[in-house]
Amino acid sequence: MLETATGADKLKAGLPPQTPLGHKTGSSSRLPDGLKIADNDAGFVRLPDGSFYYIAVFVSDSRLSDAENAAIIADISRTVYDSFK
Repeated sequence: MLETATGADKLKAGLPPQTPLGHKTGSSSRLPDGLKIADNDAGFVRLPDGSFYYIAVFVSDSRLSDAENAAIIADISRTVYDSFK
């Protein structure tokens, strides 16, 4: 999971550079009407003190763009990381 190359714009984008993140991204296709069933990222983050936390963020039934969905995930990731400071 530490080697995951996909999803740089999701959980990872909300973290300070060089923060260890093991994660697995996921994404559905869109329905004909443009609805995205799911866009997600789940994993673990290592904090500077060596402890870990686990996080899963799922955006569902979204009509926003893929970039907007990823930004929501990144914003939540940043908020959670900041709460551990």
